[in-house]
Amino acid sequence: GPRGHGTRPVRTVTAAALYALEHVEQRSAFLSICKILLSSKRVGFTVGLNWDIEEKARMACNWLGWAAMALVAAVDAQNSSYTIGAWIPGSPATMLSTMRPLLEGFLNEEVGQKLSPPVQFNLVPVDYTADSSSHTLISEGKLDFLYTLAGGISCAVIENGWAVIATRRVRIGDKESGADGSIVYSLKSNTHIQNISDLMSKRIGMGFILSATSYQSGFQLLAESSVHVLKDLDQFVFYGNDFERQFQDVMAGKIDAGFVSSTWIAENHPDKLDQLIIHRQLHPSYENEEFAFPTSTPLLPQYGLTVSPRISWQIKRAVAKALQDLSGSHPAAVTAHVAGFTGPGSYMGVRATQRTMKILTMDSRGVSRCVHEGPLAWGVNCG
Repeated sequence: GPRGHGTRPVRTVTAAALYALEHVEQRSAFLSICKILLSSKRVGFTVGLNWDIEEKARMACNWLGWAAMALVAAVDAQNSSYTIGAWIPGSPATMLSTMRPLLEGFLNEEVGQKLSPPVQFNLVPVDYTADSSSHTLISEGKLDFLYTLAGGISCAVIENGWAVIATRRVRIGDKESGADGSIVYSLKSNTHIQNISDLMSKRIGMGFILSATSYQSGFQLLAESSVHVLKDLDQFVFYGNDFERQFQDVMAGKIDAGFVSSTWIAENHPDKLDQLIIHRQLHPSYENEEFAFPTSTPLLPQYGLTVSPRISWQIKRAVAKALQDLSGSHPAAVTAHVAGFTGPGSYMGVRATQRTMKILTMDSRGVSRCVHEGPLAWGVNCG
């Protein structure tokens, strides 16, 4: 440990790091130890300075994190198989048919078979049910990579120390972007709704609650217009992963308006855009690039791929390079609706929205946490 900080914290951290290594299959073992340290009011560290007990414990956790993760990454070099969790709108079957050629086939060919010894990438659906919660699977050490929208990535980074290594660029027709937002829309033929303030007491459909673009940004926009999702539940219909059903219900007049990710309608129903009112339509730019699609909210990064801190730098670099070298004309990219990948985007806007909505909270010890599975995410899915 650092000079002058005594020996007892060092002994504690060393023992905890060894425990984490002995239970390396429990990938978040050291986090559990940190929670114990941070919650204890009787941890008697002697550090030579009259620091607050939480600060001492936090310092020990930092030492533990560096020590355990560095050693776990070294152990990772022996792994031969990596699990990638992924979510896109629709069903698990839709996700697998869309993303498997890229996140399994392409990565196995361009990365897995070129390493010595070879490794295998396996794709699994996440966040379609409570049983497939990415948060739970990460905590249990069952995921190595996660491909999802900005909201889920933000939480994996903040809570688990994961790192974003690639951001998707989407191509729709001859237009593309590395950003996304929320689109609040209604039918032009519905003359009772001409602007957002007209949505008071109307039936509104919403997307996946854990998504920054299909729920969280739209929630914030409506709240700014005094339409409060959590106060006026009778007027809201939660569609979860089923963006298509939400859209069809708006078109059929079963609900008055909806909101989903900004690029979703342009990608799936471009011929219907001229029948819709896009409420508070913006024309923003993202990273010096004008956004080519309708949006009602500021822009956030597109889907990204994030990786566990225990994965070796060799694997991280190889995967990031393969994706960033991917041509949009590659068959796997075409199937996945991907124009290519860039490096990590900024998640400051995502976190600001999550804090406003209290999806991202901070406890009295300064530890940030996200609202995850349970009734909020999967129990509310009706219409």
